[in-house]
Amino acid sequence: MKSRRMRSSVYPRRPERQRGVILFVALILLVILSLLGVTAARLQTSEERMARNEANHQMGAQAAEAALRNAEANIAGGAFTALTSNTAGQYTLDWNNGPWASLINWNDPTQTLSYSAPVTAGVAAGPALGALPPTVPSPTYIVEQLPAVTIPGDNLACTGYGCPTGTVSVYRVTATGTGADQSTTTTLQSIYR
Repeated sequence: MKSRRMRSSVYPRRPERQRGVILFVALILLVILSLLGVTAARLQTSEERMARNEANHQMGAQAAEAALRNAEANIAGGAFTALTSNTAGQYTLDWNNGPWASLINWNDPTQTLSYSAPVTAGVAAGPALGALPPTVPSPTYIVEQLPAVTIPGDNLACTGYGCPTGTVSVYRVTATGTGADQSTTTTLQSIYR
């Protein structure tokens, strides 16, 4: 007779084959969470870049606006009366070639006028009107004298340059401002009479 060995319940059974499903699921979840983290970091970086670009664009627009308003104040103060030189940012309308703003080199200081921003005041008083941040380059502008217009109710026979009283001088002011990192340029234009 063969003797049978009885298994004792004291000894553990042989380990059964493990399937590793939990390990596989954990690794998949770890990969998904890593991808979400990388995507969130990239999104944050691109949002930061967009905000920086928008701030840079706004600084350029504010610089151009300051130059535009300064030129209009100079016109109102009589700084530009009869523009005939067609140099140094002061031009008369060129009927054959179109607006001077499209013909000049904006980087050439002999062809444009430069806006000198006032020095910023102290912290208690706040910044001076028209002051620009120190990182923004000085904006440039040009003033074009357009043909005079008659005042409502006056004689319409005289509409050219040098008309007698009853006419109003008209100027086109074009200003360009650059952002702090000089990657954006904003051009503004106004008609002043």
